[in-house]
Formats: sequence, C-alpha cells, structure tokens
Amino acid sequence: MPDKNLCWLVTLLSICCFLFSPAAIAAPMAAPEQQVEKIQNLYRSLTSLSFDFNQLTQNGGRIRKGAGNALFFRPEGHPGVMRWNYTEPDPQVILNDGIKLSIYTKNDNQVIVTSADALQSDITYAFFVGTRNVLDDFTALPAGDRFLFNNSEKNIQAVRLEPKEPHPQIKVLHLWFDNNFYIQKLIMEDHFGSLTELTFSKIKSNTLDIHSPETLSSITRLDLPPGTEVISQ
Repeated sequence: MPDKNLCWLVTLLSICCFLFSPAAIAAPMAAPEQQVEKIQNLYRSLTSLSFDFNQLTQNGGRIRKGAGNALFFRPEGHPGVMRWNYTEPDPQVILNDGIKLSIYTKNDNQVIVTSADALQSDITYAFFVGTRNVLDDFTALPAGDRFLFNNSEKNIQAVRLEPKEPHPQIKVLHLWFDNNFYIQKLIMEDHFGSLTELTFSKIKSNTLDIHSPETLSSITRLDLPPGTEVISQ
C-alpha cells in the first residue's frame, strides 16, 4: 500500500477509536454535541470492540475498495491494542500493541515497524489513547445535505465533525450511528475532495476477557513467515 494510503489508514484507524478517551466536564451542549457525547460515553465503557468493515476510497475518478475485520482491546493494566486485518484488495495486518505500530504486507513479504509514540502528535490517535476529548478538537454540526443519503434502514442518524484547527488529513468527517450509538458508517473528506468511507457490520462489544494474558498475546502476535523483511523506522 502506498505511503499516502498508509497515512490515510492510520488516521482512519485512530478515528474509529477516538471515543475511548476519558470523560471530561463540559458545558451544556447543543443537539449534535449531545449526540457525539453519547457516542463517546458508549465507547468509553467498552473493553473490546470487533467488527467487519468495507472500505471505499474515491479519489478523482478512481475508486479503491478494501475489506476485512478489526479488533480493539483494552485489557486491564494495558494502554490498549488495535488490529486491522485486511483481506481485500491484498492481505495486510496493521497492529498497534501500545508500544509499536507494525504494518505487515504479505505480498511484499515486508513488515514496517515504528514506535507508537510517533502517533502521539496526531490528534485522532490521541483520542484512542485517552489524552483528548473529541469535542476539544472537533466542532459537532448537523450532517450536511450532501451526505444525507436515502437510507432504507430505520433509526440511523448522522452528525458532522469539523476540525477546530487545520488538520493535515481531515477537512470534514461524517458519522452514522444507530439508536444504541454504535457507529455504523464513517466518511472522511480531505482537502482535495477525496472521500474515504468505512462501513461496519457484525459489531460485537465486551466479548473478550480483560484479565487473560493469552487473549492479549493472540491479538498482538504477528505470524511472520521466514525471510520477512523488517523495516524499522
């Protein structure tokens, strides 16, 4: 996957877990802010979250598709783990074990390893590790007409998030969520008009034992074949 796509991907991975940040005292909120706060309250309470995903990126006239499954796990005494397993278009694993970020691309027989600390400056990653509240960095607004699609599913709502300060990757972010405040869909637009969409299904929460070292080990293990090139950055 090209570096630009990896940058987008890390941003998207982080966004999906920004809601794990700890609670903060806030002033009375308008409706969109209340919606975001309720979403955030739900995700703060989770110790694990898994789902299947489909990804669609539109850049000019080009469309790129991806699919796979993801898992976020916050075991006791651990900063948290996120793992994305891409099955399409090519096998790829993206793993943040709380210490290092590893990106393994099977077809390239290569794994790129960097410190997780390198992501601390990214506000979206900071949401996941719990150093920020989403409403500190984003303004919550009603969903734009452009993204209010004709949804046949009932009880799906949408909210728009715009960075309060210029962000290198995000111009605007739309979230769709159900009555239980689980995010069902996410669309991110960059400053060049490119759109990246993630749709989630088979969502499961709090299914893992936070006290199990075996569970943590199985999630953070990368079974690299002999001869895999390791690139440390």
